[in-house]
Amino acid sequence: MGIQDEVRKLITSESAKHKRLIEYVVRQLRGGRHLEQVLEDPYVTNRLSPLDRRALLEEPEVVEAAHDEVLQRMRAQLEALAGS
Repeated sequence: MGIQDEVRKLITSESAKHKRLIEYVVRQLRGGRHLEQVLEDPYVTNRLSPLDRRALLEEPEVVEAAHDEVLQRMRAQLEALAGS
């Protein structure tokens, strides 16, 4: 087996695919999208079952990025209330 076969095997493994999905979700959250939208995105739904999408919520990187999104949303809501 040559080096190209080894590389192909690495990038198509289930763990590599899972890692790419985690990176995608985190990137989308940091880009300002809501978690609900990202989890319903065709890129995610075409690759993961509902149970697998639920499992993404346990990944530390996703938890951290979602936490940031929720905090930003809460701050914006509170600022809007304070400005009223």
